[in-house]
Amino acid sequence: MKCEICDQEVANSEEMKAHMEREHPLDERGDEELEKPDMLEEPEMPAPVVPGKN
Repeated sequence: MKCEICDQEVANSEEMKAHMEREHPLDERGDEELEKPDMLEEPEMPAPVVPGKN
């Protein structure tokens, strides 16, 4: 596996996790790892109430 930040090669996902915690802590990475607000699902809107039809 290759680190997306520094291109360092690691053997597996466990080593990648350790690498990320050691070399790229969350406070240094900033907000790039956080989910973007526009990626959240929109809440479903209830159907409009139409007088005489419901």
